[in-house]
Amino acid sequence: MKRFYERQIWMANPFMLSPALGCLLLFFVVPMIATLAVSFTDWQLGGKGDVHFIGLANYLELWRSPDFMKSVRNTFFMTAIVVPTSFVLSLALALAVRASGRFAQLWQTIYFLPVTASLVAMAVVWQWILHPEVGFVAVILSHFGVTENVNLLNDPDYVLWTLSFITVWQMAGYFMVLFLTGLVQIPTELYDAAKVDGARSPASLFANITWPLLGPTSFFIVILTIIKTFQVFDIVKVLTRGGPERASEILLYTMYQEGFSFFRMGTAAAIAALYLAVMLFLTWLQTHFIGRRVHYGFQ
Repeated sequence: MKRFYERQIWMANPFMLSPALGCLLLFFVVPMIATLAVSFTDWQLGGKGDVHFIGLANYLELWRSPDFMKSVRNTFFMTAIVVPTSFVLSLALALAVRASGRFAQLWQTIYFLPVTASLVAMAVVWQWILHPEVGFVAVILSHFGVTENVNLLNDPDYVLWTLSFITVWQMAGYFMVLFLTGLVQIPTELYDAAKVDGARSPASLFANITWPLLGPTSFFIVILTIIKTFQVFDIVKVLTRGGPERASEILLYTMYQEGFSFFRMGTAAAIAALYLAVMLFLTWLQTHFIGRRVHYGFQ
């Protein structure tokens, strides 16, 4: 009888999975194949000429393009700022919230608010905060004797740092919740045992218990932070539009410009294909190195 029910469930699985598989094919697999196909053509959006197969010409053009390479450097520079900063900040916030007792829910809600806010609307608020003359930052700098107007969104030396700060501000609350989830899974008995063995200071407990058991969660957050940083688009579009002099232009904005400003869909598709390859590689890293190592509870 048991084998009969197992056989019936196995036969029903294809029908149960068909809606999900259909959505996966319709919204991921088919667009992915179409994007790869377009990346090998010279398709011009709105063009009247025929579409021709040009092989790797779009990819070679991107490789030789100084503007595209600058966009790649900007993206990696921003990632190098955002990933460690948001990681350390979100971990510190999680530890602080965890130790705040009955006020934990309140602080968790406050720190999570930027995640729930519309980033386009908040970008407008940041535009006012960073205004070089009447903004909040300008007022603070004036109290420290800085009388010269500092335009953080229109200076090539500061713009990427500013956008990175806004990105960290928006992401930290989300990763804090993930760290809190990992902290909750650590049994308190391990801390009690460590105290009996002589690890009484908070630093010792963190080094010997908390940090090792947060390993899978930490790796997951690092990979997720990289992916989310590569996906930054809204604040660049609203605040800087890639300027000044392409100093804040990153990959997604370059792809948007190529496709919907210059109508070079073949080039935009080639950038999307490269972007997809990076995302798939990061996803594979996450699956390969975490995989079954993640434990959602302890026996």
